Amino acid sequence: MTEGTRELLGEAALAGLRADVSQGHGLPNMAYTSDAWLEHERRHLMWPMWMLAGFESQIPDPGDAVPVSVAGCPLVLVRSHGGKIAAFHNVCRHRGAVIVTEPCKGLATLTCPYHAWAYGLDGRLRTRPHFHGGGHHDFPGDGDDRGNLRGVRCESWRGMLFINIDGNAAPLAEHMAPAEEHLEGWEPQTLAYGGSLTFEVAANWKHIHENFIDVYHKFAIHPALCEFAPLETSNPMVPIADHLLKTWHVIAAPQEGRGKGLPPLPGLPDALHHEGRFFTMIPTCNINIWYDQIAVLVAEPTGTGTTRETIHLLFAPEAMAGQFDSARQTAIDTWDSLNREDILPLESMQRGRESPGFDGGTLSPFWDPGTHFFARQVAELMLTHEGKAS
Repeated sequence: MTEGTRELLGEAALAGLRADVSQGHGLPNMAYTSDAWLEHERRHLMWPMWMLAGFESQIPDPGDAVPVSVAGCPLVLVRSHGGKIAAFHNVCRHRGAVIVTEPCKGLATLTCPYHAWAYGLDGRLRTRPHFHGGGHHDFPGDGDDRGNLRGVRCESWRGMLFINIDGNAAPLAEHMAPAEEHLEGWEPQTLAYGGSLTFEVAANWKHIHENFIDVYHKFAIHPALCEFAPLETSNPMVPIADHLLKTWHVIAAPQEGRGKGLPPLPGLPDALHHEGRFFTMIPTCNINIWYDQIAVLVAEPTGTGTTRETIHLLFAPEAMAGQFDSARQTAIDTWDSLNREDILPLESMQRGRESPGFDGGTLSPFWDPGTHFFARQVAELMLTHEGKAS
Protein backbone atom coordinates (compact mmCIF):
# COMPACT_ATOMS: atom_id res chain seq x y z
CA MET A 1 0.00 0.00 0.00
CA THR A 2 1.37 3.45 -0.96
CA GLU A 3 2.12 5.69 2.00
CA GLY A 4 -0.06 8.76 2.36
CA THR A 5 0.80 12.29 3.48
CA ARG A 6 0.40 11.54 7.18
CA GLU A 7 2.62 8.46 6.99
CA LEU A 8 5.29 10.21 4.92
CA LEU A 9 5.41 13.21 7.26
CA GLY A 10 5.06 11.48 10.59
CA GLU A 11 2.96 12.71 13.50
CA ALA A 12 5.74 14.81 15.07
CA ALA A 13 6.28 16.83 11.89
CA LEU A 14 2.54 17.30 11.41
CA ALA A 15 2.22 18.54 14.99
CA GLY A 16 5.00 21.10 14.39
CA LEU A 17 3.22 22.37 11.30
CA ARG A 18 -0.03 22.77 13.22
CA ALA A 19 1.56 24.47 16.26
CA ASP A 20 1.67 28.23 16.79
CA VAL A 21 4.43 29.84 14.70
CA SER A 22 6.50 30.68 17.81
CA GLN A 23 6.65 26.99 18.72
CA GLY A 24 6.20 25.43 15.29
CA HIS A 25 8.43 24.78 12.29
CA GLY A 26 8.33 24.20 8.56
CA LEU A 27 8.25 20.98 6.59
CA PRO A 28 10.87 18.37 7.43
CA ASN A 29 13.92 17.81 5.22
CA MET A 30 12.26 14.81 3.59
CA ALA A 31 9.71 17.10 1.91
CA TYR A 32 12.58 18.71 -0.04
CA THR A 33 14.67 15.63 -0.77
CA SER A 34 12.28 12.70 -1.28
CA ASP A 35 11.19 11.58 -4.76
CA ALA A 36 8.19 9.84 -3.19
CA TRP A 37 7.09 13.09 -1.55
CA LEU A 38 7.37 15.05 -4.81
CA GLU A 39 5.24 12.49 -6.65
CA HIS A 40 2.71 12.73 -3.82
CA GLU A 41 2.68 16.53 -4.19
CA ARG A 42 2.02 16.27 -7.92
CA ARG A 43 -0.91 13.91 -7.49
CA HIS A 44 -2.50 15.34 -4.34
CA LEU A 45 -1.54 19.03 -4.37
CA MET A 46 -0.86 20.15 -7.94
CA TRP A 47 -3.21 18.09 -10.10
CA PRO A 48 -6.31 18.81 -7.93
CA MET A 49 -5.71 22.60 -7.77
CA TRP A 50 -5.75 25.53 -10.16
CA MET A 51 -2.29 26.17 -11.62
CA LEU A 52 -1.10 28.93 -13.94
CA ALA A 53 -0.47 27.69 -17.48
CA GLY A 54 -0.17 30.88 -19.55
CA PHE A 55 -1.83 34.09 -20.67
CA GLU A 56 -4.57 34.97 -23.12
CA SER A 57 -2.24 37.50 -24.74
CA GLN A 58 0.22 34.70 -25.63
CA ILE A 59 -2.37 33.26 -28.03
CA PRO A 60 -4.26 36.33 -29.28
CA ASP A 61 -5.40 35.02 -32.68
CA PRO A 62 -7.29 31.95 -33.96
CA GLY A 63 -4.88 29.14 -34.73
CA ASP A 64 -2.35 30.23 -32.08
CA ALA A 65 -0.95 27.49 -29.85
CA VAL A 66 1.70 27.43 -27.13
CA PRO A 67 3.12 24.32 -25.41
CA VAL A 68 3.52 24.46 -21.62
CA SER A 69 4.53 22.13 -18.81
CA VAL A 70 2.47 22.15 -15.62
CA ALA A 71 3.17 19.84 -12.68
CA GLY A 72 5.20 17.58 -14.95
CA CYS A 73 2.43 17.30 -17.57
CA PRO A 74 3.05 18.46 -21.17
CA LEU A 75 0.04 20.56 -22.18
CA VAL A 76 -0.88 22.83 -25.09
CA LEU A 77 -2.99 26.00 -24.99
CA VAL A 78 -4.94 26.66 -28.20
CA ARG A 79 -7.21 29.42 -29.50
CA SER A 80 -9.79 27.97 -31.88
CA HIS A 81 -11.09 29.62 -35.05
CA GLY A 82 -14.12 30.69 -33.05
CA GLY A 83 -11.87 32.49 -30.56
CA LYS A 84 -12.35 30.02 -27.71
CA ILE A 85 -9.30 29.03 -25.65
CA ALA A 86 -8.83 25.39 -24.72
CA ALA A 87 -6.12 23.26 -23.12
CA PHE A 88 -5.21 19.67 -24.02
CA HIS A 89 -2.73 17.08 -22.91
CA ASN A 90 -0.02 17.66 -25.50
CA VAL A 91 0.47 14.00 -26.38
CA CYS A 92 -0.71 12.09 -29.43
CA ARG A 93 -3.27 9.39 -28.69
CA HIS A 94 -1.38 6.97 -30.94
CA ARG A 95 2.03 6.51 -29.32
CA GLY A 96 2.21 9.41 -26.87
CA ALA A 97 4.60 11.69 -28.75
CA VAL A 98 4.51 15.39 -27.84
CA ILE A 99 2.61 17.16 -30.63
CA VAL A 100 3.31 20.90 -30.31
CA THR A 101 6.94 21.59 -29.45
CA GLU A 102 7.14 25.38 -29.90
CA PRO A 103 4.74 28.35 -30.03
CA CYS A 104 2.81 28.41 -33.32
CA LYS A 105 0.52 30.82 -35.16
CA GLY A 106 -2.15 30.29 -37.79
CA LEU A 107 -2.53 26.55 -37.32
CA ALA A 108 -5.41 24.72 -38.98
CA THR A 109 -4.68 21.46 -37.16
CA LEU A 110 -2.40 20.07 -34.46
CA THR A 111 -0.28 17.48 -36.27
CA CYS A 112 1.87 14.90 -34.53
CA PRO A 113 5.44 14.91 -35.92
CA TYR A 114 5.78 11.11 -35.49
CA HIS A 115 3.06 9.62 -37.73
CA ALA A 116 1.27 12.84 -38.80
CA TRP A 117 -1.99 12.14 -37.01
CA ALA A 118 -3.88 15.43 -37.25
CA TYR A 119 -6.27 16.91 -34.68
CA GLY A 120 -8.63 19.85 -35.05
CA LEU A 121 -8.21 22.87 -32.78
CA ASP A 122 -11.12 21.40 -30.82
CA GLY A 123 -8.97 18.34 -30.06
CA ARG A 124 -10.93 15.96 -32.31
CA LEU A 125 -8.95 13.48 -34.39
CA ARG A 126 -9.29 14.37 -38.07
CA THR A 127 -6.94 12.17 -40.09
CA ARG A 128 -4.67 9.15 -39.68
CA PRO A 129 -2.47 8.83 -42.78
CA HIS A 130 -1.80 5.28 -44.05
CA PHE A 131 -3.60 3.90 -40.98
CA HIS A 132 -4.94 0.86 -42.88
CA GLY A 133 -1.79 0.34 -44.95
CA GLY A 134 0.19 2.35 -47.48
CA GLY A 135 -2.13 4.77 -49.24
CA HIS A 136 -5.14 3.72 -47.13
CA HIS A 137 -5.91 6.75 -44.97
CA ASP A 138 -8.43 6.99 -42.18
CA PHE A 139 -10.81 9.88 -41.49
CA PRO A 140 -12.43 9.11 -38.14
CA GLY A 141 -16.03 10.16 -37.60
CA ASP A 142 -17.16 12.17 -34.62
CA GLY A 143 -18.71 9.10 -33.04
CA ASP A 144 -15.42 7.59 -31.83
CA ASP A 145 -13.83 9.66 -29.07
CA ARG A 146 -11.00 7.27 -28.25
CA GLY A 147 -8.58 8.99 -30.59
CA ASN A 148 -9.38 12.58 -29.57
CA LEU A 149 -6.95 14.62 -27.53
CA ARG A 150 -7.71 14.61 -23.83
CA GLY A 151 -8.94 18.02 -22.76
CA VAL A 152 -7.83 19.79 -19.59
CA ARG A 153 -10.08 22.17 -17.69
CA CYS A 154 -8.95 25.73 -18.45
CA GLU A 155 -10.36 29.04 -17.15
CA SER A 156 -9.17 32.64 -17.23
CA TRP A 157 -8.68 35.13 -14.38
CA ARG A 158 -7.73 38.67 -15.44
CA GLY A 159 -6.23 37.30 -18.65
CA MET A 160 -4.22 34.63 -16.82
CA LEU A 161 -4.97 31.07 -17.92
CA PHE A 162 -5.21 28.48 -15.18
CA ILE A 163 -5.69 24.75 -15.61
CA ASN A 164 -7.04 22.09 -13.28
CA ILE A 165 -5.64 18.73 -14.26
CA ASP A 166 -8.00 16.44 -12.35
CA GLY A 167 -11.03 18.59 -13.31
CA ASN A 168 -12.63 18.61 -9.86
CA ALA A 169 -11.68 22.03 -8.46
CA ALA A 170 -14.26 24.71 -7.64
CA PRO A 171 -14.72 27.38 -10.36
CA LEU A 172 -11.65 29.58 -10.80
CA ALA A 173 -13.63 32.76 -10.06
CA GLU A 174 -14.58 31.31 -6.69
CA HIS A 175 -10.98 30.19 -6.10
CA MET A 176 -9.63 33.72 -6.74
CA ALA A 177 -12.43 35.65 -5.01
CA PRO A 178 -10.30 36.33 -1.88
CA ALA A 179 -7.68 38.05 -4.08
CA GLU A 180 -10.36 40.11 -5.82
CA GLU A 181 -11.34 41.59 -2.46
CA HIS A 182 -7.83 43.10 -2.25
CA LEU A 183 -8.00 44.49 -5.80
CA GLU A 184 -11.24 46.42 -5.35
CA GLY A 185 -11.61 49.20 -7.89
CA TRP A 186 -9.32 47.63 -10.48
CA GLU A 187 -11.44 46.27 -13.28
CA PRO A 188 -10.03 43.41 -15.36
CA GLN A 189 -8.07 44.81 -18.27
CA THR A 190 -6.47 43.47 -21.43
CA LEU A 191 -2.73 43.42 -20.73
CA ALA A 192 0.10 42.64 -23.11
CA TYR A 193 2.47 39.70 -22.67
CA GLY A 194 5.94 41.22 -22.58
CA GLY A 195 8.13 38.13 -22.42
CA SER A 196 9.63 35.91 -19.77
CA LEU A 197 12.80 34.97 -17.92
CA THR A 198 13.69 31.35 -17.14
CA PHE A 199 16.09 30.10 -14.48
CA GLU A 200 17.19 26.55 -13.71
CA VAL A 201 17.60 26.43 -9.93
CA ALA A 202 19.17 23.56 -7.99
CA ALA A 203 16.55 23.72 -5.25
CA ASN A 204 13.17 22.20 -4.48
CA TRP A 205 10.19 24.14 -5.87
CA LYS A 206 8.92 25.01 -2.36
CA HIS A 207 12.09 26.98 -1.63
CA ILE A 208 11.16 29.31 -4.50
CA HIS A 209 7.78 30.09 -2.93
CA GLU A 210 9.04 30.30 0.61
CA ASN A 211 11.66 32.79 -0.57
CA PHE A 212 8.94 34.88 -2.24
CA ILE A 213 6.86 34.77 0.95
CA ASP A 214 9.94 35.66 3.07
CA VAL A 215 9.94 39.48 3.02
CA TYR A 216 12.51 39.36 5.86
CA HIS A 217 15.47 38.52 3.58
CA LYS A 218 15.06 41.67 1.47
CA PHE A 219 17.42 43.85 3.52
CA ALA A 220 20.26 41.31 3.30
CA ILE A 221 19.93 40.17 -0.32
CA HIS A 222 18.21 42.95 -2.32
CA PRO A 223 19.67 46.44 -1.65
CA ALA A 224 18.11 48.03 -4.75
CA LEU A 225 14.68 46.64 -3.85
CA CYS A 226 15.06 48.07 -0.35
CA GLU A 227 15.62 51.53 -1.84
CA PHE A 228 12.45 51.15 -3.89
CA ALA A 229 10.33 49.60 -1.09
CA PRO A 230 12.17 49.72 2.28
CA LEU A 231 11.82 46.93 4.81
CA GLU A 232 10.47 49.52 7.25
CA THR A 233 7.42 50.07 5.02
CA SER A 234 7.03 46.40 4.09
CA ASN A 235 4.62 43.93 5.60
CA PRO A 236 4.84 40.20 6.22
CA MET A 237 2.83 37.80 4.09
CA VAL A 238 -0.55 36.94 5.62
CA PRO A 239 -3.08 34.26 4.58
CA ILE A 240 -6.36 35.39 3.02
CA ALA A 241 -7.67 31.89 2.15
CA ASP A 242 -6.51 28.31 2.58
CA HIS A 243 -4.57 28.58 -0.71
CA LEU A 244 -3.72 32.31 -0.91
CA LEU A 245 -1.39 34.71 0.88
CA LYS A 246 -1.00 38.46 0.39
CA THR A 247 1.37 41.29 1.25
CA TRP A 248 1.95 44.86 0.10
CA HIS A 249 4.87 47.28 0.00
CA VAL A 250 4.76 51.07 0.02
CA ILE A 251 6.77 52.49 -2.87
CA ALA A 252 9.33 54.94 -1.48
CA ALA A 253 10.90 56.12 -4.74
CA PRO A 254 10.01 54.93 -8.28
CA GLN A 255 13.01 53.59 -10.20
CA GLU A 256 13.92 52.80 -13.77
CA GLY A 257 12.51 49.31 -14.21
CA ARG A 258 9.73 49.89 -11.70
CA GLY A 259 7.49 52.92 -11.79
CA LYS A 260 9.47 55.11 -14.22
CA GLY A 261 9.53 55.12 -18.00
CA LEU A 262 6.49 52.95 -18.71
CA PRO A 263 2.78 53.85 -18.91
CA PRO A 264 0.77 52.65 -15.90
CA LEU A 265 -1.45 49.62 -15.98
CA PRO A 266 -4.89 50.79 -17.13
CA GLY A 267 -7.64 51.45 -14.64
CA LEU A 268 -5.64 51.11 -11.42
CA PRO A 269 -7.27 52.63 -8.32
CA ASP A 270 -5.25 55.41 -6.65
CA ALA A 271 -4.00 53.11 -3.88
CA LEU A 272 -2.19 50.90 -6.37
CA HIS A 273 -0.28 53.89 -7.75
CA HIS A 274 1.66 54.07 -4.48
CA GLU A 275 2.21 50.45 -3.46
CA GLY A 276 2.89 46.99 -4.76
CA ARG A 277 0.58 44.07 -4.00
CA PHE A 278 1.64 40.45 -4.09
CA PHE A 279 -0.17 37.15 -3.91
CA THR A 280 1.15 33.65 -3.41
CA MET A 281 -1.24 31.12 -4.89
CA ILE A 282 -0.54 27.63 -3.57
CA PRO A 283 0.87 25.52 -5.08
CA THR A 284 3.10 27.10 -7.72
CA CYS A 285 2.29 30.71 -8.65
CA ASN A 286 3.19 34.17 -7.30
CA ILE A 287 1.63 37.36 -8.68
CA ASN A 288 3.41 40.74 -8.28
CA ILE A 289 1.35 43.82 -9.15
CA TRP A 290 3.26 47.10 -9.51
CA TYR A 291 2.13 50.44 -10.90
CA ASP A 292 3.40 49.74 -14.43
CA GLN A 293 3.82 45.96 -14.67
CA ILE A 294 2.76 42.57 -13.40
CA ALA A 295 5.35 39.87 -12.83
CA VAL A 296 4.04 36.34 -12.45
CA LEU A 297 6.51 33.86 -11.00
CA VAL A 298 5.96 30.14 -11.60
CA ALA A 299 7.96 27.33 -10.00
CA GLU A 300 7.79 24.13 -12.07
CA PRO A 301 9.46 21.17 -10.33
CA THR A 302 11.80 19.31 -12.70
CA GLY A 303 13.08 16.98 -9.98
CA THR A 304 13.17 16.70 -6.21
CA GLY A 305 16.01 19.21 -5.93
CA THR A 306 15.62 21.11 -9.20
CA THR A 307 13.12 23.73 -10.36
CA ARG A 308 12.49 25.62 -13.58
CA GLU A 309 11.56 29.09 -12.39
CA THR A 310 9.85 31.37 -14.92
CA ILE A 311 8.99 35.04 -14.48
CA HIS A 312 6.38 36.30 -16.96
CA LEU A 313 6.00 40.06 -17.51
CA LEU A 314 2.72 41.80 -18.39
CA PHE A 315 2.46 45.47 -19.37
CA ALA A 316 -0.16 47.99 -20.43
CA PRO A 317 -0.89 47.55 -24.16
CA GLU A 318 0.51 51.05 -24.83
CA ALA A 319 3.83 49.95 -23.32
CA MET A 320 4.44 47.59 -26.26
CA ALA A 321 5.02 50.53 -28.63
CA GLY A 322 8.55 50.89 -29.97
CA GLN A 323 9.21 54.04 -27.98
CA PHE A 324 9.05 51.93 -24.78
CA ASP A 325 11.36 49.11 -25.94
CA SER A 326 14.23 50.33 -23.77
CA ALA A 327 12.03 50.86 -20.70
CA ARG A 328 10.50 47.38 -21.05
CA GLN A 329 13.96 45.85 -21.33
CA THR A 330 15.02 47.72 -18.21
CA ALA A 331 12.05 46.21 -16.35
CA ILE A 332 12.98 42.73 -17.57
CA ASP A 333 16.64 43.29 -16.62
CA THR A 334 15.57 44.48 -13.17
CA TRP A 335 13.70 41.23 -12.55
CA ASP A 336 16.63 39.25 -13.93
CA SER A 337 19.06 40.93 -11.56
CA LEU A 338 16.71 40.64 -8.57
CA ASN A 339 16.08 36.96 -9.15
CA ARG A 340 19.75 36.10 -9.63
CA GLU A 341 20.43 37.55 -6.18
CA ASP A 342 18.18 34.81 -4.76
CA ILE A 343 19.66 31.78 -6.52
CA LEU A 344 22.68 31.12 -4.28
CA PRO A 345 20.62 31.36 -1.06
CA LEU A 346 17.99 29.04 -2.55
CA GLU A 347 20.57 26.45 -3.53
CA SER A 348 22.24 26.83 -0.14
CA MET A 349 18.97 25.99 1.61
CA GLN A 350 18.55 22.93 -0.58
CA ARG A 351 22.00 21.67 0.45
CA GLY A 352 21.06 22.40 4.06
CA ARG A 353 18.10 20.03 3.81
CA GLU A 354 20.57 17.14 3.66
CA SER A 355 21.69 17.93 7.22
CA PRO A 356 20.19 16.16 10.24
CA GLY A 357 21.08 19.36 12.12
CA PHE A 358 18.12 21.16 10.53
CA ASP A 359 14.66 20.23 11.82
CA GLY A 360 12.28 22.60 10.04
CA GLY A 361 13.49 25.90 11.44
CA THR A 362 13.06 28.33 14.34
CA LEU A 363 10.67 30.95 13.03
CA SER A 364 10.19 34.70 13.54
CA PRO A 365 6.74 35.41 15.02
CA PHE A 366 6.67 38.68 13.02
CA TRP A 367 8.06 37.73 9.59
CA ASP A 368 7.48 33.99 9.31
CA PRO A 369 3.76 33.30 9.87
CA GLY A 370 3.31 33.27 6.07
CA THR A 371 6.18 30.82 5.60
CA HIS A 372 4.76 28.61 8.36
CA PHE A 373 1.26 28.84 6.83
CA PHE A 374 2.56 27.83 3.39
CA ALA A 375 4.34 24.77 4.81
CA ARG A 376 1.29 23.75 6.84
CA GLN A 377 -1.08 24.20 3.92
CA VAL A 378 1.04 22.07 1.59
CA ALA A 379 0.42 19.21 4.02
CA GLU A 380 -3.19 20.10 4.90
CA LEU A 381 -4.30 20.49 1.27
CA MET A 382 -2.71 17.16 0.38
CA LEU A 383 -4.54 15.50 3.27
CA THR A 384 -7.81 17.08 2.09
CA HIS A 385 -7.38 15.92 -1.52
CA GLU A 386 -6.37 12.44 -0.41
CA GLY A 387 -9.56 12.23 1.63
CA LYS A 388 -11.68 13.25 -1.34
CA ALA A 389 -9.99 10.69 -3.57
CA SER A 390 -10.39 7.78 -1.16
